[in-house]
Amino acid sequence: MNLDDNNKLTGTGYLIVRVTTASGAIPLEGAQVGIREYSPENEGGGEFVAALVSGPDGNTEVISLPTHPKSESLVAGNAIPYSTYVAEVRLEGYSDQTFIGIPIFDGIVAIQPVNMIPLPENGKALPDTNENNRFFETERNGL
Repeated sequence: MNLDDNNKLTGTGYLIVRVTTASGAIPLEGAQVGIREYSPENEGGGEFVAALVSGPDGNTEVISLPTHPKSESLVAGNAIPYSTYVAEVRLEGYSDQTFIGIPIFDGIVAIQPVNMIPLPENGKALPDTNENNRFFETERNGL
């Protein structure tokens, strides 16, 4: 997101985080989801925006987020007609996951899938788990 130009964020996009396990087959209730602004200079996320909890269906409530308006996509030289956010997901018994650069478009409901990975019986993540559970959404989606 262009944090230095917040007055251009006159659009509104929406986000639902869908928390599951077993490759999406089992919804997980009670996952804590933190949403932060994102900028390339601050991968860990900028200002905290919202705290959510997944319901019995694994979905969080729909939240509205400021974004660039659709009209900016029609202006020559404007490369990104969306804003990006970070979602940090935690649930006891599962490895924490972070999704970086989730694109939010004006007037669109984005659904961020999160497939939680159960921790081993000792409750400790494997040594390299932290890096493996950071996903750069704009790179994965070709944006």
